[in-house]
Amino acid sequence: MEVQLSKTAQEALDRDCPVLVLGGPGSGKTTLSLLKAQEMIPALEPGQEILFLSFSRAAVRQVEIRCRDILRSDERRQIAVRTYHAFAMDILRAHGRMLTGSVPRIVYPGEENLAKAAFDGDWGAEAERLARDDGRFTFGQFAAAAAQLVAGSASIASLLANKYPVIILDEFQDTDDAQWALVKALSTRSKTVFMADPDQRIFDYDARVDPERLNHLRTHLSPAEFDLSGENHRSPDAGILQYANAVLTNRPLPETKDVITRAYWPNAFDSTVHAGVVWMLGSLRKAGVAHPSVVVLARTNALVGKLSTVLGQEHNFNGQTIKPVEHDVLWDADLTAAAALVVASILEWPGCPKETALGQTFDRIADYFDAKNAASASNAARQTSERYRTAADRARRGETQRLASAKGLTASYDNGLVLQGDPARDWLHARDLLAAGNDLSDLLANAKFVRLFRATDEIGSRLASAWDLRGSYGRAIDLVRRALEAGRLQSDQRDPRGCVLMTIHKAKGKEFDGVLLVEGQYQGSFFRDTDTEAQRAASRRLLRVGITRARHQVAIIRPRGAPDLVTPASSSFSN
Repeated sequence: MEVQLSKTAQEALDRDCPVLVLGGPGSGKTTLSLLKAQEMIPALEPGQEILFLSFSRAAVRQVEIRCRDILRSDERRQIAVRTYHAFAMDILRAHGRMLTGSVPRIVYPGEENLAKAAFDGDWGAEAERLARDDGRFTFGQFAAAAAQLVAGSASIASLLANKYPVIILDEFQDTDDAQWALVKALSTRSKTVFMADPDQRIFDYDARVDPERLNHLRTHLSPAEFDLSGENHRSPDAGILQYANAVLTNRPLPETKDVITRAYWPNAFDSTVHAGVVWMLGSLRKAGVAHPSVVVLARTNALVGKLSTVLGQEHNFNGQTIKPVEHDVLWDADLTAAAALVVASILEWPGCPKETALGQTFDRIADYFDAKNAASASNAARQTSERYRTAADRARRGETQRLASAKGLTASYDNGLVLQGDPARDWLHARDLLAAGNDLSDLLANAKFVRLFRATDEIGSRLASAWDLRGSYGRAIDLVRRALEAGRLQSDQRDPRGCVLMTIHKAKGKEFDGVLLVEGQYQGSFFRDTDTEAQRAASRRLLRVGITRARHQVAIIRPRGAPDLVTPASSSFSN
């Protein structure tokens, strides 16, 4: 693939490391970094690779796709694309014994969530103690431990530098303190290329991500800087980037046919969003995009879930019936996974002794509230978990239940759960039993999002096979757990096509043909009346990230009366 570079990009390509490349979305930072890697590959010795570090599996996937466009197959074999977590974990597994005297053990997120929920105190301090005293490392400890190993051992540092003489760092502005310590240790021996966009700094809520990170880099390494912010290769013929930059800087919005806005009345939210998705898919096809990708973005997981429900139903818009839209959803789904295992436990009821069946279901419900408490500390969640642990013990002893929901589920078991062997219908039947009480309403809501994993076919296939083999859904919990894990891994390996839903934060680093940004009437607001100037600036950066995911078209759907995207009266929100 032949790439035409601007004068600035060519100068960055020709300059020796360390190099810092600044630029906005679609400015060509990743392409330039891979071209720079391509030029340095011939100097590599046998066994050496160029290391490309990014923040998520999805971002790694995007880099791998770009590698296929730019590099030959033999060149791609000499590029190692990893996440910070995966790279740091490799260092820890290989050399962690030097920190504690024993082989390090990994505390995976699910296990950590349960331990965190059960721990009464400062979990950060406890995680440090687990690493120091027990050699058990949580994901949050990986980078710090790896940095300690590289900085403290010349042998380890030399070994890594010999393996990776060149390191490329993506989205460097979002590097946290521990990752920066690791980068500093690596940069003493390896050549480094940094890519950054200060206006895409959207993790302000994390105290470890310092807004001064680029200045830290300048002080430490004095890299040659090259600014590509005036370039736009993602949507060069559209007014999308100019619009996004106007939102970012709170300046009058430019007139462009590539960004449209729609306001909805409260009772027309569902139909307006649904019609917007159908319109955009059709518009892109008419424009010559044979297989368009459209992403629907919102600020919160709750609104993403609501949008998925909307797109899964029929609606009437301007007198026309709109059919459901096939879609995928990407989000952090630990609670949904925990809720799905509760449903799976109910599928195991037939043929299972009452004491065992109900004890297991109540334990899975307690697991759900443990996960909820771990995600966001809550006395209510912890207390509910304790009540269901007690209910599980009572069930196993054959004692009468005291919780209203536990009584309701017990009655459902006593009435006999009749399953038909149709996984889709049986799943819904088991799931709907969770409407037994108000304290399970949140769990039920998350259970309804199981299809968001796009694992429904995998779940259905596994359950159908179990039914064909045994005439029951025995071991449903294990089957569903494996299906969900497979679905979550595969979600990062697919190229975007069709309609995808996710939060704006999760969209960072991705690109689509069209973007719908959706603001709810009562949730997922772009701006709030109580926002400070810093919070409003952070919201503007986030909106810019969302808008600039688009290659061709953007639609912004907001409630009537919402605050203007920019404050000048001349650019107020309109239909």
